[in-house]
Amino acid sequence: MPASNSTFDLVIIGGGPGGYVAAIKAAQCGLKTALIEKEKVGGTCLHQGCIPTKTLLYSAELYRKFVNASEFGITANGLNVDYPQIHRRKEYVVKRLFQGVQFLLKKNGVEVFGAEGHIVSPQEVSLVKDNTEINRLKARNIILATGSVPLIHKNIPYDKKYILTSDDILLREEVPKSMIIAGGGAVGIEFACLFNALGAKVTVLELLGDILPSEDKEISGAVKNLLMRRGVDILTHTSLEKVEIENGIKLGIKNVKGVSGSNELLHADLLLLAVGRKPVLDNLGIEKLTLNFDGRYLKTNEVMETSQSGIYAIGDITGPPLLAHKAMHEGHLSALHLAGKKSSCVTNRKNIPRVVYSFPQVASIGLTQKEAEDMGYKVKVGKFPFTANSMAIIEGEATDCFVKIVIEEKYGEILGVHAIGPHVGEWMWGVSLNTILEGTVQEISNSIFPHPTLSETIFEAAHSLTDKPIHGFS
Repeated sequence: MPASNSTFDLVIIGGGPGGYVAAIKAAQCGLKTALIEKEKVGGTCLHQGCIPTKTLLYSAELYRKFVNASEFGITANGLNVDYPQIHRRKEYVVKRLFQGVQFLLKKNGVEVFGAEGHIVSPQEVSLVKDNTEINRLKARNIILATGSVPLIHKNIPYDKKYILTSDDILLREEVPKSMIIAGGGAVGIEFACLFNALGAKVTVLELLGDILPSEDKEISGAVKNLLMRRGVDILTHTSLEKVEIENGIKLGIKNVKGVSGSNELLHADLLLLAVGRKPVLDNLGIEKLTLNFDGRYLKTNEVMETSQSGIYAIGDITGPPLLAHKAMHEGHLSALHLAGKKSSCVTNRKNIPRVVYSFPQVASIGLTQKEAEDMGYKVKVGKFPFTANSMAIIEGEATDCFVKIVIEEKYGEILGVHAIGPHVGEWMWGVSLNTILEGTVQEISNSIFPHPTLSETIFEAAHSLTDKPIHGFS
């Protein structure tokens, strides 16, 4: 443990994707860097979020493909789900990546402290373990990267056994026979796909009128129809009125639109809470600072500095979208700034891709059609179905899948791209690049795409706006 008068160019509180990326980049740029993490480096994304859930989803999708293997001329007899093994593989993947992050931090000379970080002043951070201060670090600059945690309403008897968050359900080693998911956003829909594919009876409750309410209405509608055909019950405009634990869980629900006879009692083995997340800002000592907020999130400038000089904030605590790649980008950006290196890639939230790892995937960037119209844009919309894409047909993943591009009519500026289909998250970065380079839909239609690939669907959707798609049916 360094002496109490240790001085660092940068002290980062929080070792999630934003924090550890900022630490590595700062160290690579020659800054003496300390990273404080009270649990494990990698944060929610690595240990309770992106990585473990996507590992489980991959196994579930693989199982789903084997169930339909006869279509491809493959006979799979005696097919079964060994969920404990799926769980063990998930633990292996997380452990391997965790060790990789630890190695990278050490390799780049970042000093990692396993403790809680409390701000004493804008130039000093206290290290606390078991409510006892064990050291203090002097800091020329501080980055807050403390992330978020699942939101739990006070009137819900949260017990981690029958009523779970997305953190808790990852610890289970068995598939429930039935489950109710409160929340139809990305987290809720991913778990609905996972457990539906593995044989559970799944019901999704959503307070708003659509599941995936942040997505374009045509996309969320397509996902809803797909899930309902697979046996998932989806109840929109529905609120939880009462939650009881009784041989599983018993829920009183209410249709907030006042539909006659809509009040019901639902029973299931467990309830998964997926109603959002809240930033972790308690017990950090920030009340000593002069920080500005936007609602419950910290306000920052274009280089992620707060209203308090020398104090920076990145990731979930700076507001939506609460995504690991946004946090990583902000960590990279702030570290470069602190090292005196200019970066032209400021965080522009309309250029941040979003992916829902459902079956099939949903990916989007920018404005929905409704958002663009509500902002006063005169828009044109181009669409292309996967049923006309050769690779989608080869993979047997064409039904109900499409790409939709929303542009500003006069100049062809791309306002938003929305897709449902296999692996669509893999090529959404290209739209972000196109926007950064101030490209238009014309640049996409002039690009050369390899054939046969799924990405050709965006090429064809672009042509539907600039002239006519080559493989379009209309």
